[in-house]
Amino acid sequence: MNKIYIPIFSNAVRSKQFSINSGNPGIGGSQFTAIRMSIFLAQSRGDWEIVLVNYFEIDIENSPKNLKQEAFSNELSFFSSLPHDDSHVIISIASILKKVDIDTLVRLEKNLICWSRHPFDIIARELAAKVKFKGIVCVGTYQFHSNLHIMSGVYHIQNIFILPKLNKICRSENIDKQNVNVLYLGALTPGKGFLEIAKSWEKLKDSFPNIKLHVIGSSATYGSEPSSDLVPTTSDYALKILQYISKDDIASGRVIFYGNLGEEKFDVIQKCNVAILNPTGATEAFPASPLECMACGIPVIASDDYGMSDSMRFFPELVINKKNTILARVEWLFKDPLRYREIQQRSICVANWFDSQTDQIITRWIRVIEFALKENSQELRLHPIMPFYGSGKRLFFRRDVRPTLSTIKRFPNKISKLFKRQSKNFNSLKSNG
Repeated sequence: MNKIYIPIFSNAVRSKQFSINSGNPGIGGSQFTAIRMSIFLAQSRGDWEIVLVNYFEIDIENSPKNLKQEAFSNELSFFSSLPHDDSHVIISIASILKKVDIDTLVRLEKNLICWSRHPFDIIARELAAKVKFKGIVCVGTYQFHSNLHIMSGVYHIQNIFILPKLNKICRSENIDKQNVNVLYLGALTPGKGFLEIAKSWEKLKDSFPNIKLHVIGSSATYGSEPSSDLVPTTSDYALKILQYISKDDIASGRVIFYGNLGEEKFDVIQKCNVAILNPTGATEAFPASPLECMACGIPVIASDDYGMSDSMRFFPELVINKKNTILARVEWLFKDPLRYREIQQRSICVANWFDSQTDQIITRWIRVIEFALKENSQELRLHPIMPFYGSGKRLFFRRDVRPTLSTIKRFPNKISKLFKRQSKNFNSLKSNG
């Protein structure tokens, strides 16, 4: 029986329970989607043994019989234990692979699929220069194009999104502009852009006198335990946030920081009228947060750049193009009750469409794994089903020019060779739209 290893190596999953029908209990998206995908994969391929690898056993409700678990003290001990044969495949995120020595990875390269969760994935790029992976899987459309030239076998397999279990979606007939509830859902780390929302807080209060801000998330999502008593993040980041959100607003309950929540977060989401998420899109590959809000009938105001583009491409009216447009987007949304209602209905439709992709997502994973198990000379092509969205020139600069400029500073004699390669990449991008 072929074994498919999926290493997790996360302490955040301790005391959490997972099942195929439950949502994220409040851990990082990479760990959650890996566990969720493992369950679906085990159900779809009873002839495979799916093996989750962690420091300790993960609590999975009604786990399929062919979903096994193994515990190792660290990443290196796990990878060193694997045999050098064709009977298994390892699917691992780049940050785990980085903790393993290159010689071990090279020994297992015919068995390795790198699961990239970042746009412009520097770690995956550096590893691929030394290790011949069987493939690199990207989870977002923009993220796929940002990593397309790392190696020949770059594939797009969207993360699974499953609708939350809601008793009822509250579709608003009338908008109460006097009592607006705003939601932020995401990690409280600098890369997720909450500081830009905090900078707009005073203007939002001036325009909507009874406005409230509900903040779900903390720095613990990415392993940094909160060290502030007022804001669930690091002390340094909390001080920056408190320059714009007063302690009085927190004490009075006008701004509520919930920290990380499991499925109970949907009770908070449904109390809100609008969500303001990552205003820049930076660091996002394929975030679930906008879809979770849309599934509850909550319009989302956010960037349509980077990974936010997968869902926000359907809402050009609500896109944050500049940081100072947050207030304008909120005012526009609440100006016309029928317009709000139409966008609310569109939000629900978009969430339902992404929910419908599960079967084809698992089929794509099966195709990649079978390709890795077999010595097949045929090319496997798994590009996004949606076209590229965004600025091609900006993508080209971020993906090709910026790294090249950095390399030129260190290695001036490589200028000519790099320029020719990047020119070829740019022409390829233009031909793909």
